[in-house]
Amino acid sequence: MIIIKLALLSITDSHFDIYHSKLAAFISDDKQNKLQRFHFEDDYKRGLLADILARYLISTNFNIAPSDIEFDNNPYGKPYVKNLPNAFFNVSHSGNYVLCGISNMEIGVDIEKQNILDLNLAQHIFAPEEFQDLIALSDRNQLDYFYKLWTLKEAYIKYCGVGLSLPLHSFFFKINNDGIHLSVTNQLNSLYFLASRVEQQYSLACCSNEQIEANAIEQISLQTIISFFQQFDD
Repeated sequence: MIIIKLALLSITDSHFDIYHSKLAAFISDDKQNKLQRFHFEDDYKRGLLADILARYLISTNFNIAPSDIEFDNNPYGKPYVKNLPNAFFNVSHSGNYVLCGISNMEIGVDIEKQNILDLNLAQHIFAPEEFQDLIALSDRNQLDYFYKLWTLKEAYIKYCGVGLSLPLHSFFFKINNDGIHLSVTNQLNSLYFLASRVEQQYSLACCSNEQIEANAIEQISLQTIISFFQQFDD
């Protein structure tokens, strides 16, 4: 059976301060040490809740206790589940949200809070075909298209798991009424993509080997995760 689940968690959830210490107990000592180096509270929250959300989704879909999940990184920095080779996940965070995607095959996700449109940046990070499609739009449609392209490119790079050793201009997206189409140099494209928005301010994207349904995205409360984790308390 194919598993593809996407979940959003808000860092502004009021239960964070109440259950912070209990949640932190579920992550590794190494991760806790890394998180303690953050200077800003929101960065700490995003890092901790990304780990917690991944543990929740993996635990509920792969029948493993949250604290038993061992994370590691491949040589390019992409995280994976060290002790569960048939479970794949990817996380991203921006602004008030953490996004996690889990599957039993490779997956890549990205979320970005929309800010100002920077056409100089767009020309640098987009392939020529993508940039031409962007500037052909009306001014009011450019911002949304910019972030749609950006999150799609990030989700694809994270799916591939080789970091920026994959040149940004070596692939490009075409988005039209027929859907989202990826063109990759010297490679057969058989991937599927989902592009969506949250609260009008956030763009998100997912890349997978299988079709991703729009209703695959679920907003999860911290209380739901806490209630699930409590059954594993010593």
